[in-house]
Amino acid sequence: MKTEQITLLSSIEIASDLTKNLFIGFDGALCGADAKAFGVLNADTLSGEQAPIAVSGIALVYSGGAVAIGDEVVSDANGKAVSGTNFAVTSTAGAVAVTADAATPTLTVAGGVLPQKINGTALDTATAADELIRVLLK
Repeated sequence: MKTEQITLLSSIEIASDLTKNLFIGFDGALCGADAKAFGVLNADTLSGEQAPIAVSGIALVYSGGAVAIGDEVVSDANGKAVSGTNFAVTSTAGAVAVTADAATPTLTVAGGVLPQKINGTALDTATAADELIRVLLK
């Protein structure tokens, strides 16, 4: 049996009827895709009620697909844990191959906030959606 080890609970007013074990945003609604979660809903809660939110520790979260142990997880559009994608720089249309050291292009990356917000690390494997996995919250 998988267990939780929650070290800090907080509360927030929930925007709609929600079931536990989903990522919740700072607005009390399901956490959006790639958004930073306030935490994980710890009890089924009706709209307008104060809900217990696990904000630190190890929480049970429903998977949104296959997840491997050790994967950094993000929220999908349904508040479920999915594996984050690695940061990568890809070529653009019309790119020209570099054939000499003197032609090495300069790459500039601006900003400090990546599009995905890591919400935790998977401590279990999920082979499909809707499996409960333990997530070490970040």
